[in-house]
Amino acid sequence: MNLGLWLDNLLAYSLQIAALAAAGTVLPLVLKLRHPGILLHYWHILFAACLLLPVIQPWRSLPVETLDIGTIQIQTTFAGATDDPGNLSLPNILVAVFVLGTLARLSWLAMGFYRLRVYVQKAHPLRPLPEPVVEMCRLVGVNPPIYFSCEIASPVACGFWKPSILVPDSFREVPRDFQKAISCHELWHVRRNDWLFSVLEEVSVAVLWFHPAMWWLTSRIQLSREQVIDQLVLKTTGERKPYLDALLQMALARGRTELTFAPLFLAKHHLTQRVALILTEVHMSRTRIALSLTALLVLLSLSGKLATRMFPLESPPSSARQREASLQPKRPTPANPAAPSLAIPPEELSLIHQTRPSYPVEAKIQRVQGEVLLAVNVNENGEVDNIQVLKGPALLVLPALDAVKQWRYAPYLKNGVAVPVSSTITVNFVLAGNNVAGEQIQGVSVVRTDEKVTLRTPPLAYRVEPVYPLEAKQKGIEGEVRLGLKVDEQGDVTDVQVLGGNAMLVPAAYEAVRQWKYAPVFSDGVPIRVNVSVAIRFELLQPAKSKDGLTPGSATNPSEHR
Repeated sequence: MNLGLWLDNLLAYSLQIAALAAAGTVLPLVLKLRHPGILLHYWHILFAACLLLPVIQPWRSLPVETLDIGTIQIQTTFAGATDDPGNLSLPNILVAVFVLGTLARLSWLAMGFYRLRVYVQKAHPLRPLPEPVVEMCRLVGVNPPIYFSCEIASPVACGFWKPSILVPDSFREVPRDFQKAISCHELWHVRRNDWLFSVLEEVSVAVLWFHPAMWWLTSRIQLSREQVIDQLVLKTTGERKPYLDALLQMALARGRTELTFAPLFLAKHHLTQRVALILTEVHMSRTRIALSLTALLVLLSLSGKLATRMFPLESPPSSARQREASLQPKRPTPANPAAPSLAIPPEELSLIHQTRPSYPVEAKIQRVQGEVLLAVNVNENGEVDNIQVLKGPALLVLPALDAVKQWRYAPYLKNGVAVPVSSTITVNFVLAGNNVAGEQIQGVSVVRTDEKVTLRTPPLAYRVEPVYPLEAKQKGIEGEVRLGLKVDEQGDVTDVQVLGGNAMLVPAAYEAVRQWKYAPVFSDGVPIRVNVSVAIRFELLQPAKSKDGLTPGSATNPSEHR
């Protein structure tokens, strides 16, 4: 699984939900739609649209890995799979938080199921049924079992196949009008199968637990559902005052909050809005309802389309595009002794995010162009976690490194499991309308190993020691950086070509070598330009105690060695 792409799509999906929910919340206010039945259907449609956005929208295909970005041409070839090391990265942490949050929310729901089951097992049947309850069963048209329990403080309707109603122990002592109002309310929940819808809503929110818009939409659905039930109770009983008194009495009653998600008789955060609607007559003609609902759906569709365009979901390249890419001519892959034996065709690994290298101003001024060849390791998340410089002009190596280390690939799957792979990337810097010809020059070499330097002509007149990068030390990275230098007639280093080395070690070697100065080289009494090959080895010295108990230093004076 490509965690990077998955997280990017999750972020885009979250932004789509936020935009759609915001537009969907404003539209009923603008159109002054207050009918609870219409609003309940509307909130259900909006909630379902948010859940189905990934299914009903087109996904944007990502480009394949061979790209042309103007004056810098980038081609990639892949060598093969490597071992699968453990990796604790930010994407892994975010996915873990998402999964743990979902499991925690689902566990909370499971506890709610269990608590309800315990309530029912401990409850006692309400027998004989009070006469107001019998009357309401007849008027509503359902006759579920009714239990009273001392474990709850508010009436609860639960169950789908075998629905039942739980009422507080105090239900038997409340006035008849209260019994009628409370029982009628719960019977209508049973009649409408509101338990099933509540379960589906809570499971959906459990998956998208991190998104406040989903919590908001669920709250709007619950409020509209209770307002619909309120209207049905008033229509069934024809008594408004006893029902309001029952609501207010439940609000004043003391008791703990039940650990359930079943529709409760009273949700205190909805009390004010429910009472306001009960006291207000809402009349809307059928024509106005039809026009308002049509306008809502049209505007909601446009909002969803705009949201998906602003924050598109991305998919890996289609097989057709991969086949097209495979038909393009491929550059031969340089030999890489460290690469694994398993060969991977380039079209099987896709570049999904690319940062373009910038052409250095200094390189443009000096008319430096050419190829930078990099060997990279791509981990199981598609991230570039290690880069080895194979060759390239030093002025161009650094911007190529800065860009490539930010690239992201779709992970390579082996037997259904994402595994790391090795790849070779060629970044070709080309100056428009320019073709720099090479020159033949004599070759002499300077070889520097870890703690000693062996000099051959020309001799070094001035040298700056490379500084071992702290990050490379901390990660235990060792290795050799090979450089090709151009030295002018005065002995100054005029150009540095990186011939190989680890990306974390190359900048330190480059910064040191570019400051070196050599004694001029003469041919027939005339100073000439020469090439110098330099190999700088970075090695972590293991501390060892001498016979006198002292630990030798990590550097020696180069002048002591020939």
